[in-house]
Amino acid sequence: MFVVPRIIRLLILSLGFTYKKTWVGLENLDELNRNDQNWIYATWHNNILMDALLLKKQNLISLVSASTDGRIAARVLELMGNQTVSGSSSRDGTKALLTMIKHIKSGQKGAITPDGPRGPRYKLQEGIIYIAQKTGAAMVPIHIEATRQWIFEKSWDKHKLPKPFASVVISVGTPYRVPQKLSKEELEKVKIEFESKMLENVDHTIQIKDNIKGNR
Repeated sequence: MFVVPRIIRLLILSLGFTYKKTWVGLENLDELNRNDQNWIYATWHNNILMDALLLKKQNLISLVSASTDGRIAARVLELMGNQTVSGSSSRDGTKALLTMIKHIKSGQKGAITPDGPRGPRYKLQEGIIYIAQKTGAAMVPIHIEATRQWIFEKSWDKHKLPKPFASVVISVGTPYRVPQKLSKEELEKVKIEFESKMLENVDHTIQIKDNIKGNR
């Protein structure tokens, strides 16, 4: 457990030096900063390795699984300059959510994989909505695609890792704010709407990546 996260950190940092990075949608974060508005990054589970690299040293508070894989991921995130809270819907979930709320209310920005820790892939779970509702922080979709990447087909999330010298696109989507009070019907509507926005951002990122690839 001590060695593996350090190897992963060294690997992604080494690969990162070779990437050509294109950021899209940073104006969305600029607007939030101008309005002194906090936010929570919402990123699909198959982006975790690249999130650790591209969002390093931001002092984010990230919600990770209490599983063995989750502990490894947590340590990688911590080695990259961010903080973690351990818990999931099946283990220490309520305590983890309350800890996330406390940190985000204090002004710390958050990061959550709303389809984790077990999937289904690209299906939003309600935890991020609850945290956004209680903190007033905006939910911000972020997605990463590369012109050349390994895809681990046997993993439930089909995890991705860009290959050396790939062009990497990081797309920041439109912030989404959650009302403080929601009925069950309204909660389901928010869940559907924000999941759709995250998926639209995936499609947008892939389109930009394909354009870069086609123009080579």
